[in-house]
Amino acid sequence: MRMARKPISMLFCLSVLSVIANAQSASIHDQIQQTYSFEPHLLSHDQQIAKSVVLDKFWNDAKAQPSAYISALRVELADLRNPPFFLYDGSMLLGTLSNTHEDRVIELAAVAHCDLRDLQQREYFLQIHRMAGLGEDTTAAAFHLLDDPKYQVFIPQHVLTLGQDYGLVYLLLPTDQRFWEQAAIDRVLKEKDPQAQKSLLLLLWYAQTDAADKAITAFASDATKPEVNRKVARETMQRPGLGTKLMSGLSSHGSEDDLRKKRQERMKSVSDEALIDLDKYTMAIRAKRKRS
Repeated sequence: MRMARKPISMLFCLSVLSVIANAQSASIHDQIQQTYSFEPHLLSHDQQIAKSVVLDKFWNDAKAQPSAYISALRVELADLRNPPFFLYDGSMLLGTLSNTHEDRVIELAAVAHCDLRDLQQREYFLQIHRMAGLGEDTTAAAFHLLDDPKYQVFIPQHVLTLGQDYGLVYLLLPTDQRFWEQAAIDRVLKEKDPQAQKSLLLLLWYAQTDAADKAITAFASDATKPEVNRKVARETMQRPGLGTKLMSGLSSHGSEDDLRKKRQERMKSVSDEALIDLDKYTMAIRAKRKRS
């Protein structure tokens, strides 16, 4: 009789645990709705301070029960019906509780749908750039910058201000180019915003492939595009090469593939010196392409 009752007891325990887990998830879902039922950019300074106390409590609760909250956050961040600020702040919380590739994929997908007006631009930039440096596909989160023509981030350590164009470059160049190149080609051909067009043209210049060059050339000859940006496209394709002395100095960096890898690694650092090296590596890559 005892042997027969053991499976029943185990099933009962599993059932109880499932009920408890579902109840926890429902409770956390309700807590998310209550905690994030606001848009920071619409609040006064005093209101934002008051809301930060509520957010701190949510974060503290999550840190006290990481297993329950990690599971719930994974589900909630995949639901884009949740409040836009939660999609960002909840992603940052998940990243604090769990540093795995699988969770970073969830975070990047969610933040691509947040409202940039609710965020500190430098914080968003640094978080996405960090994940780019880890080799994650940051394309959607980086392209989110294209929604804000006036996007700008200031890096005080280097007294460096990046606009939408170089912000986009920095969030993608440290990653595998296969993640973003075709997406950028597709986007530039249908993009309507003039500033976003310029940013994508710059990104495609740094791609340095036949497909990217073809897209820039097609943009330059498209009479439906703004003439000012068609001129940018033409000038982009006519950029002068590096001087003989500088090219000689870069010749020791190896093959085109070696240069691309070194450029990718260099872009994990945010500084004016890194931007200078970015152009040097890109021109060297272009020179090797022309010789091949």
